[in-house]
Amino acid sequence: MVELSKNKRMLIVTAHPDDESFAMAGSIARYVNEGVSVYLICATNGDVGEVAPVFMEGFDTVAELRLAELSCAAETLGLSGLTLLGYRDSGMAGTEDNRHPDSLCSASLDEVSGRITHVIRELRPQVVVTFDPYGGYGHPDHIVVHDATVQAFDAAGDPDQYPDQLNDGLLPYQPQKLYYHTFDRRLVSLTINLMPLFGTDPERMGKNGDINFREITAHSYPIHARINTRMVEEQAQQARECHASQLGGLTRPGLLQRLMVLFQNQHVDTYMRAYPPVNGSRVRERDLFEDVVLN
Repeated sequence: MVELSKNKRMLIVTAHPDDESFAMAGSIARYVNEGVSVYLICATNGDVGEVAPVFMEGFDTVAELRLAELSCAAETLGLSGLTLLGYRDSGMAGTEDNRHPDSLCSASLDEVSGRITHVIRELRPQVVVTFDPYGGYGHPDHIVVHDATVQAFDAAGDPDQYPDQLNDGLLPYQPQKLYYHTFDRRLVSLTINLMPLFGTDPERMGKNGDINFREITAHSYPIHARINTRMVEEQAQQARECHASQLGGLTRPGLLQRLMVLFQNQHVDTYMRAYPPVNGSRVRERDLFEDVVLN
């Protein structure tokens, strides 16, 4: 069992090594610096994708490299704990990797949810954060992680869900808040119409041309919380640079990542509050722990 502090605790659930840094490094660094115990679940080992040979020196597999980069980022950000679920990266929809028997997409949702529920009951975070329902840009692993985390959030406090975990001494526990990391799709809509002028097809973005920005704009979510990260930007950038193989050896992101920064405010991370439900009311939070009762 993890020895828990009595302060604020946050659990972030992602799919791949680097999701935590390219999406939420600023938020993580800010909360860690404020004394929050921030924990991370990474569902896959990042096995899929091309990596330049120079980055493979000293590593036998891409997964070993990606997990080493994640370890670097975790240390840089000051995470209190890292849980690896160990599934194989599923790749994008329609690929052979997506159908690999060891891939995250091939695992049952109930199995993945149960493992996340186990971590929630062990760590007892007040706040849980994961992807929005479209997984940000439609990656199948991101969507699975979203679905499994939502199911786990609901199950963790129900003694009838995963009752075998009681044998491990894990009592039911209900986190107080659930957030989805997201961004304002309206900015994407304004930008993609200009991309063809620069020789870029917005429907075939990313290293392999398998990210459709027009499809992304069809999945829009409200923003209820804006977390200012300006004061920790240097630390956040150092965490991103840990994932050197994903930056092509550059200290700055590639085109896709630069566009993602453009679509967001570089010094503000944005979130939808899924629980407690907003129900159409106007919510403008500046702290994911707003109204949280410490336990």
